[in-house]
Amino acid sequence: MAKLAYMKRYAQYCAVARALDLVGERWTLLVVRSLLLGPRRYTDLREGLPGIASDLLTARLRTLEDAGYVRRRRLPRPASVTVYELTDAGWQLGPVVLSLAKLGVAQLGSPSAEDDVDADALVLLLRAGFRAEHASGDVRRCYQLELDGEIYAVQIHDGWVETRRGSTPDPACALRSSARTLAEILSGALPADAAIADGRLQLEGPTGELAAFLATFSFAA
Repeated sequence: MAKLAYMKRYAQYCAVARALDLVGERWTLLVVRSLLLGPRRYTDLREGLPGIASDLLTARLRTLEDAGYVRRRRLPRPASVTVYELTDAGWQLGPVVLSLAKLGVAQLGSPSAEDDVDADALVLLLRAGFRAEHASGDVRRCYQLELDGEIYAVQIHDGWVETRRGSTPDPACALRSSARTLAEILSGALPADAAIADGRLQLEGPTGELAAFLATFSFAA
């Protein structure tokens, strides 16, 4: 791997230090997190990382590209836009990001008024907070979420969960809300029935399926 001249380095002969040379700077792993659900335009990345300056996002993407973790690709017509996506090497960072999420979920609590609640980040959090013991009998189970206008599929397999953008056929139930509302429900700050009563959460499907979803993915203390 080529040496990146503009990188700050730990200058240690250590695999951990070398990895941190590449991905340890502020925002870098959050850029990777934003790409774990698929390719994103530069503007999508900016919207999902509202605290990052444009020149800093450009620098982090350049670092990831030079390291071989991210590439740019031009989508064919009619889209005709440039997107960023993870390479095969970049996908190896997925377990790292999810392991950090599993460490952080116990300290997360409910979102504060100052917190930005991004739909992509929340859907990835479902993987970190997945309670396999509550889904042990489900070899295959699908849920569909619509958060802030974006549709996601949550697929439970035998003992693990997959999340992605896009719809899923015949979901056990479908939920529509803002990302903040769902985060408040999953963290225990907002009862689901209260959110349904005041219209912040819309449910299509049996209430029992909603209860099963919350039991499987809730990260309330």
